[in-house]
Amino acid sequence: MKSFPDILGTELQNAAALLEAEGLDFIVAETKPPKRELTEGTLRVIRVQLQNTETDKSELREKLDMPTSNRAVLTVCRI
Repeated sequence: MKSFPDILGTELQNAAALLEAEGLDFIVAETKPPKRELTEGTLRVIRVQLQNTETDKSELREKLDMPTSNRAVLTVCRI
């Protein structure tokens, strides 16, 4: 697996462009402060969690014959 570049604090748009250019697989999960809704600001990467889908042997994955790969979950928050 290719190593993921250090993208913590990077705007989501820039982080996504960098990862796509490197051919790295990722998904995005958005979070927000617990007691208030932020509607303005830019989405920034606040966490990168690497996942290995080779260890995910779920029934659905097997039924759909989904390939195994490594990917990252990018947690983003509006700042």
